[in-house]
Amino acid sequence: MFLTSKLTFLGVGGWISDPVLSYTSFAIFNKSNDWILVEAGEGVYASLRRCGLDLDSKFKGVIISHRHGDHFLGLPTILQIAKHKGFEKINIYSIADVGKALEKLLEISGSLNVLDVVNFKTIDYGSKVSIGNEFEIEFIEALHPIPAASIKIYVDDICIVYSGDTVYNPRLIEFARGCKMLIHEASGYSEEAHRYGHSTYRDAIEIALKSGVEILTLIHFYLYPQPIEIPINVDIAKLKILVPHSCQTIEINNYNPL
Repeated sequence: MFLTSKLTFLGVGGWISDPVLSYTSFAIFNKSNDWILVEAGEGVYASLRRCGLDLDSKFKGVIISHRHGDHFLGLPTILQIAKHKGFEKINIYSIADVGKALEKLLEISGSLNVLDVVNFKTIDYGSKVSIGNEFEIEFIEALHPIPAASIKIYVDDICIVYSGDTVYNPRLIEFARGCKMLIHEASGYSEEAHRYGHSTYRDAIEIALKSGVEILTLIHFYLYPQPIEIPINVDIAKLKILVPHSCQTIEINNYNPL
């Protein structure tokens, strides 16, 4: 049994990034080792195994922010493995748009045999939902070309906010206030990112500073991570910035690598 909550990054890249980064996905564990998977892009099961994880009795479900391939194309494999392992149901939490797309994805990928293990739970923007007694999640609308969510995850006595894919969204400031960590996409420094519904490093740093989180984690990189430029007027003592690598695990409360 773990003494603290922990987080394992399975991948940190975006859809257009070097494959060594893997697509953005992470697993969150509570103190009792119950865990949830956030995002399930193409190849996510391979990333789980590469990072020393597998579906087990402590696995409580998958949370998906939106239906772009680097966020949900790995679901058929997750479901196939779950059925092979004897799972009766796999809980998948997302917005209605993802539920509709998942039905089509399972059909076109020849995976209708796993429909019986799917337990899709639609989450409305602004609502908070419990995942058993282990986690709570809350969604707000992200600003992206297709329907998408930003997600708050409550684990033990802390909360973590994940931006999902979004342009600069001032609503994230209040959404993340009082939370330990903001996991925010960072698609480079060029404002070209905004044209495609993404955020820059500067956007992420501004949201983190205004929300007062302790840790900003930058993910969903375009090609490769870039050096971080801290604005000259920023008191960097108020903010820890993490640029994680695939398979990195940290203790959330103590911000220690394991």
